[in-house]
Amino acid sequence: MDEATPSRHPAIAGLGAILIMSTLVTGWAPVGLWGSESFSRGLFGLAGGFMLYLAWYRHTFGLWGVIPALHMWTQPKSSIRILASLGIALVFTAQIIGNTLENIPAPMAMFLMFGGLLMLLTSLYAWLVLEGPLGDEEE
Repeated sequence: MDEATPSRHPAIAGLGAILIMSTLVTGWAPVGLWGSESFSRGLFGLAGGFMLYLAWYRHTFGLWGVIPALHMWTQPKSSIRILASLGIALVFTAQIIGNTLENIPAPMAMFLMFGGLLMLLTSLYAWLVLEGPLGDEEE
């Protein structure tokens, strides 16, 4: 896991933050093939969010990846509850944003709901494997 050269994850995190903050400024993004400048800004925001996640993953687990395996979790029993709580919070936040706030783009609620449901699914899987009926009896 030790690298001979310094890691690039701080630079990737910085670029991701710049891409996300660039979505707040209008008038700079290309119209693109889809004919919408706001859609182009959204793509830049998604790319920035993905870059931030990759940098966090590299910083947290010490290797490049996307999905942390359960054996990589340091405190799985408490992490299950935290992950499920964050998933529920994101689902409710998506409901509030989607139904009451007018100044936030409509797809934002969909992305928050998607992230919250993925967190809930991951916490359910982790519970089933680590504490539930799919766990090893020997451990």
